[in-house]
Amino acid sequence: MNKFDYAIDEEIAILDKYNLTPDELFVAKCILLLQNEDSSYLVKFLQIQCNKEKFHDTLVSLQNKGIILKSWNIPNKGESFNPNDIKVSANFSKTLWKSSYDMGKELFTAYPMFGEINGRTVALRGVASKFNSLEDFFRFYGKSIRWNLETHRHILELINWEQSNNIGFLNQSIANFVINQGWHELEALKNGKVANINFNAIEQL
Repeated sequence: MNKFDYAIDEEIAILDKYNLTPDELFVAKCILLLQNEDSSYLVKFLQIQCNKEKFHDTLVSLQNKGIILKSWNIPNKGESFNPNDIKVSANFSKTLWKSSYDMGKELFTAYPMFGEINGRTVALRGVASKFNSLEDFFRFYGKSIRWNLETHRHILELINWEQSNNIGFLNQSIANFVINQGWHELEALKNGKVANINFNAIEQL
């Protein structure tokens, strides 16, 4: 099974479990992201006219399917509302957090355990300076990649490429790698957009 099959299978499993359409799942994710961090994905989504026109119906459908709780009164079309007030099912949230946990654990296992910075061997999997627990770190990682399994698989491939070729880029803690979304720099390096840099000589703060 390749990374695309894996990602699609996982998405289909959530769609099937909650009887959702892809658009409904995307909206639900955008709502949770907005409520848990400073996210603008929902705003950007609603700036597309066709999405804005059917947003009310999507909210109604999500409520009928139990994703949005009945205790939240859906505004009429054209009425303003605060997305932070939308009450999302705890069970659905846990499903996405469980996805975050699984992906985060897989990232943790794939990430190098030790690195060398300025001639010193250092541990790279520590998260205590940034997060209260591994679970908090896993949850943050899931949100950082918007629970996108295709993105997750690609990040794992980049880490494997970096380690297999002894690039020396991952001389930073896994926490900093995720907070700074270091996979973008790693991809640029793989694609030849960064040249003549000795990453082993750089201390990643």
